Amino acid sequence: MKVGAIKPSNRVWVLVSAGYFAFLFFLMVSADMGKLPIAALQRTPDDKGAHFILYGIASLLSHRVLGRRMMALGNYPIPLGPFLLGAITIFEEMLQSIFPLCSTSMEDLAASLFGIVLFYCGGEIWQRQRRC
Repeated sequence: MKVGAIKPSNRVWVLVSAGYFAFLFFLMVSADMGKLPIAALQRTPDDKGAHFILYGIASLLSHRVLGRRMMALGNYPIPLGPFLLGAITIFEEMLQSIFPLCSTSMEDLAASLFGIVLFYCGGEIWQRQRRC
């Protein structure tokens, strides 16, 4: 196998993740423009649940597609995929303050970050149980 080549078993995860992140990006841009195709997601508290689930799934996928890589923050191991997704989520939520049809919402941010952490933890528990 070439250096940097994607393992055949990981290709499916890469394709699924690319499609999912394209869908998530489409939803973000649509919401920022006030043209979200799913009207129910524009209403609170429905959008909090959507943030939780959508970002949670993205957390699972990002962790898996990056080969479950970890990075060190001091002496603490941090999962790379969920960490990067969390940073992008914080940036995207702050970016909403410049769009006239959006506003920054700490509740949305909290739901997104909670989904990222909880789905990551759930995925790790599931992975450990699969090995036993």
